[in-house]
Amino acid sequence: MTQNLIELVDWVKSKRCSHVAMESTGDYWKPIYNLLEPEDLHPMVVNAQHIKAVPGRKTDVKDAEWIARLLRHGLVHGSFIPNREQRELKEIVRYRRSIIEERTREVNRLRY
Repeated sequence: MTQNLIELVDWVKSKRCSHVAMESTGDYWKPIYNLLEPEDLHPMVVNAQHIKAVPGRKTDVKDAEWIARLLRHGLVHGSFIPNREQRELKEIVRYRRSIIEERTREVNRLRY
């Protein structure tokens, strides 16, 4: 999995791409973005609702081709992605909150 993502970044660099656009469905974009960002490949996360679906049968390949075509023509706008430090702080705060909530559940379970 991680090795596959590293191979993906190497492949993108071997094709001499300067920009990469991807849909923001779930959290799946995060590891890819984190690997592309330091490579100066200008990753762009695009809201899936802002991209009109390709007419006809929907496939991932058609979606990827459509996003690439929109990117080449400058018709996609990236979502706001905070810098790496802010993203890491946000993850730490979320993790802390989940630990506090879990502790509270356990205290309530033992108490009642």
